Amino acid sequence: MNTLSFIAANALLLASLVLVIGVPVLFASDTEAYGGRSRNVRWIEIGCGIWFHVLLVNGLLSEYIAHQVVGVSF
Repeated sequence: MNTLSFIAANALLLASLVLVIGVPVLFASDTEAYGGRSRNVRWIEIGCGIWFHVLLVNGLLSEYIAHQVVGVSF
């Protein structure tokens, strides 16, 4: 159980790091004006979508592990 939690937490940290570094780089390297939807904006949206889903999986997995290991109940 702890291995799954470790993998999910590290995936979330990696996705966060990629977005923190990648979003400003993609905005700075954008050649189009702010009016259109460029390729870089689509990459930012894809990265944010991946981050959001990893965050949801991490939350659900953490809650499941808390119920299995500690016996937490509502």
